[in-house]
Amino acid sequence: MKREKITIQDIADSLGLSRNTVSKALNGQYVPPRTREQVLNAAIELGYKSYRAVASSDAENPHHRIVLITSKMLMTMTFFIHVVRGIESALMEKENVELLQFTATKTSFFNRLVDYLNENKVDGIICMELFQADYVPKLIELGYPIVFFDFPIYVSSSGNYDIVLPESFSPVKNYCLSLIGNRDCKTFGFVGDYTHCTSFYERFLAMREAVFLAGLEYDPAHSVIEKDSFPYGNAAELAKMFAKMPTLPDCFVAANDTLAIDVIEALKILHKKVPRDVLVVGFDNLAEAKSYDPQITTFNVDKTGLGRKLLSVLLDRIGHQRQKTQIIYLQSKLIIRQTT
Repeated sequence: MKREKITIQDIADSLGLSRNTVSKALNGQYVPPRTREQVLNAAIELGYKSYRAVASSDAENPHHRIVLITSKMLMTMTFFIHVVRGIESALMEKENVELLQFTATKTSFFNRLVDYLNENKVDGIICMELFQADYVPKLIELGYPIVFFDFPIYVSSSGNYDIVLPESFSPVKNYCLSLIGNRDCKTFGFVGDYTHCTSFYERFLAMREAVFLAGLEYDPAHSVIEKDSFPYGNAAELAKMFAKMPTLPDCFVAANDTLAIDVIEALKILHKKVPRDVLVVGFDNLAEAKSYDPQITTFNVDKTGLGRKLLSVLLDRIGHQRQKTQIIYLQSKLIIRQTT
């Protein structure tokens, strides 16, 4: 008996979707990514027309359009210049991937972002410096494959995404323990908003964990952990915060190298010398950390490699959208310089 011809309505009925939605998915018009995937898989399984052969051919060399979404002007920030270069270098090896960019400076831009994604038929998203707790969950709910570089600490959403982070907790904890054992450091302070992102939070926790493991007492009065709205880049304001402390800690752990430089500038105002009076540790190994006087002890992150990793993780996510969320850490390496 001859098999009946499969129709668009058959696919719609099998998925519980409207005929119009299925037609749009099969004809390249916009539908949510998850819906499109469901429709294409059903078309293949049911044997709709010659779709199995067409899908197989497309799968061999698919064209992907991805968008980099950020809340800041990345090319003005040393760290991210290298990360973006890493993405671009990986793109040069993949003729079938196109990169777009969208800067979301306000949460009110979300509707504009949705329109942008729809109009450009985006296949996947890379997020950098995007930590708004009210923005990220809504973005995840759209269903696009996403890779986040770092992640907000107050968001817990299941979805079609992965997270890539520099290794922070173990290296910071181990070095603080080394300073306790080898440099007789007994008090530590953290500088930076530890709620800014997961990496900052892990560095803060690592410092406290080292103090705990050494049987010492952590005194919150030694830290400046104001919200991001605090003018950390203003050395005079930071110096005022230090001057209010009963005593300065033996070591300041800064959330990154930029803040480490701010710390040292503030200490200069108070006529304190690093490392004679206070040790200072940064993170990221920016060029400024090496050229600054004194050179800053920090942790190196392969920033170009990070960019390449973000792209590869996203492309894997696009191809395997049903896999569980992964949290991927890239190794960080301690670089001891003059501030310790």
